[in-house]
Amino acid sequence: MKRFIYIFFISLILLACVFAGWILQYFLPFSEVPLKEEPFLSLKFKKRLNLTNEGPIAVKVLKEKQTEDLIIRLLGIKSRTFRSRAYLIFPRNIKGPQPAILCLHGHHTSIEDVVGLRRSPFGVNFGIRLAKRGFVVFAPEIPYSKDMATEDLLSLNLIMAGKTLTGLRVSFLRALLDYLSGLPFVDSKRIGCVGWSMGGGLTLYLAAIDKRIKVAAISSYFGTFKDTFMRRRQSTDNYIPGILQVGEMHNIACLIAPRPLWIEGGENDPEFPKESFLKAVKELELCYKGHEDRLHWHLIPGGHRFGGEGLEEWFERWLSGEKR
Repeated sequence: MKRFIYIFFISLILLACVFAGWILQYFLPFSEVPLKEEPFLSLKFKKRLNLTNEGPIAVKVLKEKQTEDLIIRLLGIKSRTFRSRAYLIFPRNIKGPQPAILCLHGHHTSIEDVVGLRRSPFGVNFGIRLAKRGFVVFAPEIPYSKDMATEDLLSLNLIMAGKTLTGLRVSFLRALLDYLSGLPFVDSKRIGCVGWSMGGGLTLYLAAIDKRIKVAAISSYFGTFKDTFMRRRQSTDNYIPGILQVGEMHNIACLIAPRPLWIEGGENDPEFPKESFLKAVKELELCYKGHEDRLHWHLIPGGHRFGGEGLEEWFERWLSGEKR
C-alpha cells in the first residue's frame, strides 16, 4: 500500500512538471518571431480572427446639417451581420478626391463624442479635430460596444462557435472601407485610421491586415498581451483564441510597417501599463529599422485617456499631397 502511494505521488509530481513546462512554453514571450517570418503572420492572424464577408453594406442618410465649413451626415448602416450608425463629415467646398480618416471610438464613448457633438471625459474628440483640418472623417459606431454585459456574453458565445467579436468587427470595418473608398470625394489611396482604447485595438488589427489603411494612429491600446490582458481581466472582446501562437502584440503591429504608425500611451494607464507599453515599443522599433521617421510614439500624463499630441500633423504629413 505504501509503495502504491509512493508511486502515485511520484506520478503526480512528474505530471505537474510536464504541465508546468507546457505552461511556461505556452506563455513564453513572442518577441523572438524573426522579422523574415513577418509576411506569414498576416495569414495566421487572419485565420485567428476568422474574418467574414460583411459587404456590401446598405447606407441611408438619417440626418444632415451644415456648419460654416462642414457638412455633417448621420448615416444608418446595415451589413450582413450588424446594424449601426456612422457620422460622415466633409468640407462644404470639397474639391476633388481628398484623404479620409476612419475614426474609431472606444468603450464608454460614442460617435457623438468623436465628432464633438458631446463632451467626453476621455477627450476623444479626434474626429472633429481632423475634420476641421480638411480631412473627410468617417466615424462608425462599433457594434455591441454600448452594453458591456451583452458584449461579454456575445463574445463568449462567438468563441463557442469558433468566431470572435473582434474578427466580426474588423470584417465590418473592412466593408465600411469598401464604402468609404467608393465615395467620389475620397481618395482611396489616402485613407488613414485612428482609434482610442477598443478603437485603438481595432485600428491595430485592421491596419495589420488591410493595406488600404496607409497611416494608423493608436491611443491607449498598446503593450504586450502578457502584461495587459493576461495580467488583468479586461473586456472579453480583447481575447482572441490562439493569438499567442501567432505572436505578441508588437508582432501584429509589425505587419503595419513600414506604413506610418503613431502610438500614444498613458503614464499611469492601469489597462496598458507604462512598462508594458515601452517593452512593446522597443520590439516594434526593430520592424521600423531604416524607416524610423515612420514610427512615432509618446507617453501622456495621466491614465486611460486620449491626448492626441501631434495627431493632425501626423496625418497631414503622410496623407497630404498635391491633391489636397
